Order: sequence, then C-alpha cells, then structure tokens
Amino acid sequence: MKAKRHLLPAVAAMLFLTEASAQSLQSSMEFLKYPVSAHQAALGGQAVSAADRSASQFLANPALLSEVESGMVGLNAMTWIGNTVIAGAQYGNSLGERTMYGFSARYVDYGSSARTLPDATVTGTFSSKDMAVGISCSYMFTDNLSGGATGNLIFSHYASMTAASVGIDLGLYWNNPDKGLSLAIAARNLGGQIKAFENEFQRMPFDLTAGISWKMEHSPLRLTATLDGLTDWDEKDFYFPDGHVAGKGQILRRHFSFGADFMLTDCLYVAGGCNLRTRDELSGDGSKGLTGFSAGTGLRLSRMSFDLSVGKYQISHSSMVFNFAFRL
Repeated sequence: MKAKRHLLPAVAAMLFLTEASAQSLQSSMEFLKYPVSAHQAALGGQAVSAADRSASQFLANPALLSEVESGMVGLNAMTWIGNTVIAGAQYGNSLGERTMYGFSARYVDYGSSARTLPDATVTGTFSSKDMAVGISCSYMFTDNLSGGATGNLIFSHYASMTAASVGIDLGLYWNNPDKGLSLAIAARNLGGQIKAFENEFQRMPFDLTAGISWKMEHSPLRLTATLDGLTDWDEKDFYFPDGHVAGKGQILRRHFSFGADFMLTDCLYVAGGCNLRTRDELSGDGSKGLTGFSAGTGLRLSRMSFDLSVGKYQISHSSMVFNFAFRL
C-alpha cells in the first residue's frame, strides 16, 4: 500500500505531461533517439526495465539512476554514416541513502556538406552539429520503487542556423529481487523548442515506453520485453510502402522489442534482441535476413566495465555502440 501511495501520483503526472506533449506537429531533435547504452541496444532498443550498474543506463529511464554504482563515469561512442561522430559522457553519484544525481552530455557531428545553390552551383561547405547536456536525479520512494527525472538543454547548429530546446525525461522503476521481476515506464523528450530554425517550431521526438524484465530463479538468463511509442497508434506514425493499408496488428507489432541477456560468469554477459519496428521498416524487398536483430557483450570488473553491441538502426549498414565506465 505504501508503494501505491507513491506510485499513483507519479503515474498521473507522467500521463498528464504525455497528453500535453502529444501534438500533431513534425518532430525535431531526432538524434535524441540514438542509443547510448550498448547493453540496452543489444536487448532490442531502449530497454527501460533492464537495470545495470553502468552509468549510461539512466539516459533511457532516469529512474535507473538509482541502480548505478556511486561515483561511476561513463563514456559512449557510436559508429554511423560517413564522417558522422556520435559520442557522449555520463556521471552518477549518491546524495544520501535514497537519492542519486547525475550529469550527461551527448554530441553528434555530421561533418561537412557541400553548400549548393538551386542552380547546382557549389559555393563552399557547411557543418552540422547537435548537442544535449542534462542533469538527472532519482529517489527511492521505497526499497522496491524509485523515480527519476532529467532536464536537458538541447542545441542544434546547421550552417548559419541555430535551434535550442528544453526537454524533460521522467521515469519509474519497480524491482522485486526475490522474484527476479522489474517493471518500468519512461516518458522521454517532453518539452519543446525555445528557438527554431527560421521560426518554424517543431515538437520534440516524444516517446512513452514501458518494459518488463524477468530473471529466472537459479538461472543466469534474464528476459526483457519493451513497448515504445505508446502514444503513436496512427498509420502515419510509421513507415509503410505507398498504397499499403496497415492493419491494427501491423501497427501493434511495431511497438515491441524483445531481448535476453545471459551471464556467462559473474563478470561477463552476452545479450541479443530484436526490434520489430526496425525489422519491418528497414527491410528491403525479399528476405529480411537479420534486419532488426542486435547482439552484444559486456565485461564487469571491480572498478570498470566495457560494453559493445551491434545492430541496424538505419537502412544502409549496421552500427556499433561502445561503452566504457569506471568508478572514481
């Protein structure tokens, strides 16, 4: 009953902000969807219920900051198209017995592009960059239930144009170690632009995600299922071929991702997953092959950890996500 008293007001606040954010406007700041945690990416996407001591976990769900080891510093990098550079850093530490605080930074440099006039005349080059910096806090309401929030300042600079946004992430995480069960919900990218390119304001790439993870008793196997985009139920929210009429089942399956991780030893795991939306939308004509599948591994030492995953997040080729974390 005590947990319910804490949980209900928090859920109500998240749903209210979710409704306020659901505008039928074009989304911007899409780089915020890029995976930061290699472990979560290996499990099929933003696995908001899969806790880990790695400092990168709370970028998907700020409530997971309560599970991060105190004094952890994390660094992440991701391979992408061409000369694009994607990197970031995180830090988490304790503030009393039940409170954790953290900082994060994300940076995307898309490299240089040709500046071309309408008549195809090339007049030089220009650069494009995105960046986000955030401060996070989590609090353990009970021994099993924690909540968290992140405030982000987001900047974009394309050629001579700049844009700025303020974003908020909210999350809840419930864990029962005796049953090996954890449940979570996260509302990411609430907020909006305070400065837009050419005054054309767009909404943030809002995402409401829920997840469940279950570790079998006396087994090193943990299973995870995640549902994202829980405010998106219209055909236009997804990619379908021209002329295709999507059924409810086709829309429903694009919300799901599944994953499993297996502890080979106390310090080494392997993980794999599948994102059904990626599998449906990035597959070309004919066989889908391994599109939508992801895999990864991680090593946990006493004061540091390493994580690596590979998956297909855009149609041309696969990308890798790498994490390195160490405890101060």
